[in-house]
Amino acid sequence: MLNSIMDGNAHPSRIRKPGRRKKGETRLGFDKAICIAVLLALGSCKPSWQPAGSASASQLKPVNLVVVTIDTLRADRLHCYGNKDIETPTLDSLALRGVLFENAVAQTPLTPPSHASIFTGTNPNVHHVRNTGGFALQASPVPIAKILQTQGWDTAAFIGASVLKKASGFNQGFDVYDDQMPKPEKSLEEIEYPERRASVVVDHALGWLNAQTGKPFFVWLHLYDPHEPYAPPAPFSEKYKRNLYDGEIAYADQQLGRFLDAVAKKAPGGNTLVVVLADHGESLGEHGEFNHGIFLYDATLHIPFLIAGPGVPTGVRVQQQARTIDVLPTVLELMGGKASPQVQGVSLIPAFSSKNVTTTYSYEETLYPRLNMGWSELRGIRTARWKYVRAPKPELYDLTQDPGEKSNVLDAHPKEFREFEAQLRALSPAGAGGVERIASTQVDSQTMAQLKSLGYLSGMAPNEVELNGKGADPKAHTSTLRAFQSVLGPGSRSIPSAQRIATLRQALSDDSMNPSLYFYLAAEYEKAGQYGLAMGVYEQAQKQGISNGRLLARRGDLSLRDGKREQAIAAYERAAQLNPTDTGSQVNLATAYLEEGKIADAERCFRWVLTIEESAAAYNGLGLIAIQKRDAAAARVHFERSVALDPNLVEAQLNLGLIYKEGGDIPRAKACFQAFIAKAPRAQYGKLIPQVQAEVASMR
Repeated sequence: MLNSIMDGNAHPSRIRKPGRRKKGETRLGFDKAICIAVLLALGSCKPSWQPAGSASASQLKPVNLVVVTIDTLRADRLHCYGNKDIETPTLDSLALRGVLFENAVAQTPLTPPSHASIFTGTNPNVHHVRNTGGFALQASPVPIAKILQTQGWDTAAFIGASVLKKASGFNQGFDVYDDQMPKPEKSLEEIEYPERRASVVVDHALGWLNAQTGKPFFVWLHLYDPHEPYAPPAPFSEKYKRNLYDGEIAYADQQLGRFLDAVAKKAPGGNTLVVVLADHGESLGEHGEFNHGIFLYDATLHIPFLIAGPGVPTGVRVQQQARTIDVLPTVLELMGGKASPQVQGVSLIPAFSSKNVTTTYSYEETLYPRLNMGWSELRGIRTARWKYVRAPKPELYDLTQDPGEKSNVLDAHPKEFREFEAQLRALSPAGAGGVERIASTQVDSQTMAQLKSLGYLSGMAPNEVELNGKGADPKAHTSTLRAFQSVLGPGSRSIPSAQRIATLRQALSDDSMNPSLYFYLAAEYEKAGQYGLAMGVYEQAQKQGISNGRLLARRGDLSLRDGKREQAIAAYERAAQLNPTDTGSQVNLATAYLEEGKIADAERCFRWVLTIEESAAAYNGLGLIAIQKRDAAAARVHFERSVALDPNLVEAQLNLGLIYKEGGDIPRAKACFQAFIAKAPRAQYGKLIPQVQAEVASMR
């Protein structure tokens, strides 16, 4: 019976910590029993529970607005942009009934910063979202959703990937922000997938759309499918088996058509403005880059951009350069408003009738090489003819003669070089000497695992970074990009562990200041069970002067694995200082505090986690603390919330069952115990499961 558990005769040792990890990834934290049974077995308590700014001063026209961002979509892969090997009838139709911008460009080849430019009309160095992870959109400048919500629009967003979850700040102004990614069925992991298919996004959006009652609405759909990994569903997987990237695009086009058809039925009469664009493109191997984020070439900056609806002519193709920062002022003018002076973009409406607009330059940047690789950041200026990239070895391309950006003509055009460099200095908020200092926080460990699975190497930046252009030139380290593609890209699972380790070790010997290489090399050692070698990699990074939250958190995980709790706490505390949004490490730290009897510190950490995200692990921890305080009513609330968030968190199921049992609620106690029996891993709970089974049998 469970009485034997509660009097200390049994101990469910080595059950899972209340943190999160990616399915298939080596557990790097510790496996401690965080449940009531443990606390009671340790004699910690003896319960006697009883049953228990707007953009315009004038009102906008009541026009519906649909904005669709298709992630990682190159312009040249669409049929309406010249790709004859793909079928994209939805976007082709939109181009025929509206305006297509042939020369549209993004301000950055990264998802969150680019979306921030789309929705605020400002460059990344103004809206301050500078990378994927570690930056959140702030209240100023005011995003378009907030403008429309303030003027009475119903607003909703339906997100396709975790990189744009609420913690990123993009939920501002949205009445509904649907960002919950699916969880694997029958999985014991406390995780969720990092993305969801376009069909799921559209299904959720249609549910909201069909419930609208007549007010003007603004809905944002974020379709993530063209992003790596390229795995379109049938029949697109078969039809485009030789180019799965195109298959993802064709599938996204189909799902977009399903949504736009429903919009036309819900809001007939041509009173809906539709804007479709990409946040950035994809290199697909060009210039030595396989994905995006490192370089500023058009492979990742040239994007599709289409707009149709009231006030928009039909069948127009605009040759002038258009920028993502021009979306907001264009939309506001079409709706009868005007962008605030803070907005850096301009309205593109004059271009509809072949008039010139003042989009002579496009500011571009990527801080990803600096923040994630330890290399130099890149900034640039693009015009209709020229592309200038400020790098340790600067680049200038004549796009009219060299659209593939293969011939650097900077030496032959010193006048243009000086002009673009002066313009870049004027646009960059750098101090003396062209140095800019930025502050960031690293992404949390759950997001880190998700971003890794999406091809990102995020979360490696220190809190404060000096941007001075003095790091290694990313062009000199394409071998590192090849190494990452080999170890993390498609087909990497078939590569033997020893080969992956050798690849990363070789890359590290050539790129010894790259924090991402240390991170992934140590992770490979851990997956191979070589924990001592993994710790050696973390120590080597420290000797190189590389200090960041994720590497410290990993050291804390390994210290706990070795039973060195004091060392682990010290590492976690330092990691928390560098990266307070790392919720996985915060939960680890709180758990270590709890085992050390530092209840106040543990509670502080668990509550901090809940300010960042709804965490089943944190609620479970607070339930344990409530038991320590002999507050059964509060414990029950916390455990119920934990189970509601994650029914697969078996510790919380057991804890809640014990609470129900002590309160006399036998049916619900039995249900929790049965859930525990069904879901608890036998390897971890082999001794405890029979006792819980016996308890259930006694409840008949």
